[in-house]
This record gives sequence, structure tokens and C-alpha cells, in this order.
Amino acid sequence: MTKLITFQYKVFLTVVECGSFTKAGEKLGLTQSGVSHNIAKLESELGVVLLRRNRNGLSLTDAGERVMPHIRQIVHHASLLEQEAALIQGMEVGIIKIGTFSSFSSKMLPQLIHRFTKGYPNIQVELYEGGYEEIEEWIASGTVDVGFLTQPSREFETVPLFQDELVVLMQEDHRFNTKKVIEVDSLHDESFIMPKAGCDLLIKKLLKERGVKPQVLLEIGDNNALISMVQEGLGVTIIPTFILLPQMSHTKVIPLETNVYREINLAFKSFKAASPSAKRWIEAVKDQFK
Repeated sequence: MTKLITFQYKVFLTVVECGSFTKAGEKLGLTQSGVSHNIAKLESELGVVLLRRNRNGLSLTDAGERVMPHIRQIVHHASLLEQEAALIQGMEVGIIKIGTFSSFSSKMLPQLIHRFTKGYPNIQVELYEGGYEEIEEWIASGTVDVGFLTQPSREFETVPLFQDELVVLMQEDHRFNTKKVIEVDSLHDESFIMPKAGCDLLIKKLLKERGVKPQVLLEIGDNNALISMVQEGLGVTIIPTFILLPQMSHTKVIPLETNVYREINLAFKSFKAASPSAKRWIEAVKDQFK
């Protein structure tokens, strides 16, 4: 397989991930016409149409869907080959693609990436930010090498990093503000703002087990918006302590009577099959959270 063909595969994957020729070109350092040329050459080489262009953007054809996993594997193994060749020459090079969620990105990743890039300056880090289900799909499909998840997975190898306690957040003058702990039962019929994107599953399970039905006014995925709603007195919420901001005016945080935790894990398909760059990242993260 020539290096040119492998590059065309990489262009194809980047177009699919970015959803447009323009964004893919910006990421790869190519013009839009350069991206289009590489895709056309690849389609000509394979003898099938891979991408469908329409008013809503780009989508994979049936042929594109079928060859996508194979192309991803070719690009992955080409990267492994390059990294192994560099290791033979005593160099640490490569790319590590990481799936992460917003609160982890803002609070933990800056320190992790800073420490990692100091030790491995020639390994490039790429971040993919999304919800927990998206991250799982990215790991499964090979879009990312590793991902941070809030629950163990039977599908992947996981490394537990730390536990994050769930607490109740309310406006500072709420009638519960003098309590030392909040009983789950006391949330029945209470105006409630439900977080989305993962920890809602844990919260809903807790409420269901206790037979508690709060008045859910809103379901919000953005953490800052969630906190703002509580500050305005629209309702109380249950959120992980990890999401809490250093300064939050007009709010009060009170623990639940029953300690409930979400577990933060690093997940990946297989350590044995991981690229040298991914293995370096996994070891660095494990070392950070010892």
C-alpha cells in the first residue's frame, strides 16, 4: 500500500469526522479542492462512490459505510508501523486521540496534557469532546484511541481513576438551606432541574429506587446553564461535585443522606493492541491518579 493511498484514506476519515471538505482541509492543511481531489482519486481507485453530497452536507453511501471500518483499520495500522519504526530509531512520535466530556476537559485535561507533552513532545494530542454515549461509540469505532467514561464498560478495558460524589445544589435561600444532609424522600414533588449527558441515569435510578418523583421542570446538558437555572431559583438539582465551580454565588451545596458516587474511568479497546502513543498516554494517566 503506497503512502499516497494511505494519505487518501486519512483524508477520507477526516472528511467523515469533520462533516465537511472545508473543515477537513483546515485540519489537514489542504485546500478544499485538495481534499476533493484526494477523495475523487480514492473513489476512482476503489471503483465505488464513498460520499454523498447534498444540501444538508455530506453522508456516507452504502459502499462508504461498508468500507469505513476497513479504511479505519488501514490508517490505524499504518500509524502503528510509523510509530514502531520511530521507536526502533529511538524516537517517540505519533498521535493520541482522546474522547472526553466537558467537565473533565476543563478541570483535569490541561494538567494531564501539560505533563504528558513535556515527557513526549513529539506525540500529538487530539481531543474529541462529547457525551458519554458518543465517547463509547468513538472508542468502539476506533475514532479515538482512549476515552474518559463515568461508568465501567464490559465492552472495553477500563482503568478506574477516582470517584465523584453526587450532591444537592440549591439556591441559597431555599427552604432546605439549613439542612446538614438532604433526604432523597424530601425531593418528592420538589421543583427539579435534571442534568443530562450521563449522570442523569444514576440520578433517575436513585430516585426510582426510593419511589421519589420530583417535578422535573427542565433537562439540561450544559453545566453552566444548569447552575444558572438553580441560581435563579427555578429548582434544585443533583450534580457531581466535579462540576461545581470555585465561585458560585447565591447557591448552597448540601450532601445527600445516602452517599452516591459516579466513577470516572479511562477506557480503551485493548492495551495489548494499543499504539505506542496510546500506551504512553494510558500509563501517564494511571501514574497521575495513583
